[in-house]
Amino acid sequence: EDKPFFCSFCPSEVNSVISPFSYMLLWVLVLLCGSTKGSILYRVQEEQPPNTLIGSLAADQGLPDSGHLYKLEVGAPYLRVDGKTGDIFTTEIPIDRETLKDCRSLAKGKPCYLEFEVSVTDLIQNQSPRLIEGRIEVQDINDNTPQFPSSVLTISVPENTMMGALFSIPLATDRDSDRNGVADYALTAGLDAATLFGLQVAEDRGEKLPQLIVLGNLDRELKDSYDLTIKAVDGGNPQRYSSALLRVVVTDANDNSPKFEKSTYEAEVSENSPVGHSVLQHPHRRVTFSTTNPVQDLQDASQHSYYDSGLEESETPSSKSSSGPRIGPLTLPEDHYERTTPDGSIGETEHPENGMVAFPSFLICPLNKSEP
Repeated sequence: EDKPFFCSFCPSEVNSVISPFSYMLLWVLVLLCGSTKGSILYRVQEEQPPNTLIGSLAADQGLPDSGHLYKLEVGAPYLRVDGKTGDIFTTEIPIDRETLKDCRSLAKGKPCYLEFEVSVTDLIQNQSPRLIEGRIEVQDINDNTPQFPSSVLTISVPENTMMGALFSIPLATDRDSDRNGVADYALTAGLDAATLFGLQVAEDRGEKLPQLIVLGNLDRELKDSYDLTIKAVDGGNPQRYSSALLRVVVTDANDNSPKFEKSTYEAEVSENSPVGHSVLQHPHRRVTFSTTNPVQDLQDASQHSYYDSGLEESETPSSKSSSGPRIGPLTLPEDHYERTTPDGSIGETEHPENGMVAFPSFLICPLNKSEP
């Protein structure tokens, strides 16, 4: 009487009762199922503690509990296998989805796999080892916090910016994927900035894009910078977040004209003074400053204007080295005693290159030293 044989290590569709007369056919089937590449798929969350059971090859493959030797060929150092039972465990090296070689550059939404290979030797029948190949899908957990590129983010905004203008804020990044990645941004502003700035979060192909929106009129001469707080929040549960200082620097625009302290300057000069003799020493500086501290403005040589006296070439900034107010000399020409604006008036005009120019009157009074 024919006794049945059972191919316990072949796929289920091959499992059937086979007579001894089909012995050759049985071994053909054994060869067909000798390699099970991709036939096993386990799932495990990343960062599991050591000795966490991932799966049992003996049970999952329908192999006997004894009489087989299991050896891990591919999968170290993240995996280990029990040589007798075929159970696969985690090791002291945690499986970190974000650092696995095959998962570092995955596109969003793509699963991360850790491949393994285990050789199985039938000790009873003394057969050659066969190879079982499989994959472990490493599932993401919320183990990373969103991070900005710097603890202080700086954005430059011109003071003449129109309300409603948008400025991109540097993005926060999160090594976690999809739902555990960056989900939203929030902006916190003080009383002085709350009415001037707001936050708009756009979205491009699933990525959140924070933008600073200008809500009010800026004046650099009143305040040249504002400190806000930007926060990035992920979509995990519980949520993780981080913050950065968002510094808005208001840059200068040419919205002020230079002014003299007086509309008219008077000086006396002897009639026999030589050509080139200094007549008037005039301190001057710009109206638009780099700081809100007038004392600092006076001491900052780079912020002083140089005027053209109209009588001789004015000094250039590079020709001065003192830290105090610049002194521009009016010198005596051969045939001029009085100098006013080109049209005879006192006032200010716009430079052809959009610079601003001021014109005072300079009245030179000759002193007659002739004896009666």
